Amino acid sequence: MSSSEVRYRRWVLLIACIGSMMAPLDSTIVSVSLPQIAQDLGMDYAEIIWVPTAYLVVLAVMILVMGRASDLYGRKPIFIAGFGIFTLGSLLCSLATSGNELILFRILQGFGAACFGATSIAIVTETFPSNERGKALGINAMAVYVGLSLGPPLGGLLTHALGWRSIFWVNVPIGILTMVLAFYKLKAVSPEAKKVRFDVPGLLLFSMTLVSLLVGLTMGEQLGWGSVEIVSLFAVAILGFVLFVYVESRKGESALLDPRLFTRNRLFAAANISAFLNYTSYFGVTFMISFYLQRVLGLSVLEAGAVLLIMPITMAILSPISGRFSDRLGSRALSSTGMFIIALGLAWLATLEVDSPLWRVEIGLLLLGIGMGIFSSPNTSAVMGSVDKRKLGIASGTLSTMRCAGQATSLAVMGAIIATVAGAGSLSGLFSGDPSSVLVGAEDFVEGMDVAFLVSTVIALLGGITSLARGKPVTNSDTSPST
Repeated sequence: MSSSEVRYRRWVLLIACIGSMMAPLDSTIVSVSLPQIAQDLGMDYAEIIWVPTAYLVVLAVMILVMGRASDLYGRKPIFIAGFGIFTLGSLLCSLATSGNELILFRILQGFGAACFGATSIAIVTETFPSNERGKALGINAMAVYVGLSLGPPLGGLLTHALGWRSIFWVNVPIGILTMVLAFYKLKAVSPEAKKVRFDVPGLLLFSMTLVSLLVGLTMGEQLGWGSVEIVSLFAVAILGFVLFVYVESRKGESALLDPRLFTRNRLFAAANISAFLNYTSYFGVTFMISFYLQRVLGLSVLEAGAVLLIMPITMAILSPISGRFSDRLGSRALSSTGMFIIALGLAWLATLEVDSPLWRVEIGLLLLGIGMGIFSSPNTSAVMGSVDKRKLGIASGTLSTMRCAGQATSLAVMGAIIATVAGAGSLSGLFSGDPSSVLVGAEDFVEGMDVAFLVSTVIALLGGITSLARGKPVTNSDTSPST
């Protein structure tokens, strides 16, 4: 191998890792800043939940679609265009003057992030030979978790020093630099358009299902869970899911989500379902605990960000260790144990009260970090190792979709439970920062938060059970039944 080829692969990996890091980073960087955003823009509880959720919904819906689009039009132009859209969306978010504007610009951000988030994996996959691809994909996967982990503390630091708008400013120079690097360093690879069919029905049905479900969950308390609007939204979500499964099962390899990977590969199916349940159970914790620390316990945004560091630091320490152990022990025992520890951490956090000492929060976050650190690397390795090498990009895209869909669902479910238990009216003072209403709102919020964490505990336990149900790896053929 020539030295120029080695340098090129290093540049590719660097550029792809930036893309893989930035997409999840902006899903979490707003978490600590939400109380300040809500107060500054006058957003109520139902609105503020959509600041992170809108981004995640678009990311979940579009990430597989843009992966397919890159097959049609080439990786490089989709990657660069994605960063351009993301950078523009970030700039507009920093200039938003209302909650509706911010949510709209977050949608634009999410679309851009889907473009480069989807193509990052594909670029790495097609650049590295088979004997180096696993290591390169492992580094790229690490960038995803760095982005998820870096978001809350970085958001807290920037908000404390420069205000909440700075969490969007920081994306602008990074986006411009990445576009320049990609333009000059990435090679343009001719797409193989004849081999790809764009699954428009799958896209529409998947979008309809996810958006209907999340809007229904978010607006349920406000409109009434038995109202015609909410019942209709849930009916559309159920119908959309049934039709999605039916349509995709008839499309084979041209499907948005190849159903054979789920029906004929038990390890792939169980690990992906476990990933979805994993993120559904714990992802909303950071956002809810951020409000708890700032609005209930009275911590500053910088102090809250420092406390939230406990979970990612613990995860960062344990993830590579569990990854090495999974090579010898397999993923089943480690990933399942991680899910059950996450359930324990959620159950612990469900005991928090209005005047709980800070150490109780810290222990709960530590348990979640331990559980995630044990779960994530073995489960990711299991997904990527369960398919033929020709399907690495699809496997990674499917796992990314499960992650984003789980994150969005987590926020919507926790938000719906808290609003229902506490009542959206009693939460308005807490979220607006009105001193005369904070105490009552805090008591109601903590009561709802505890119920939400108990429900999340059950979800995590289900994730542990699905993780135990995984079969043995299928590496020779991704279409043969698993054992």
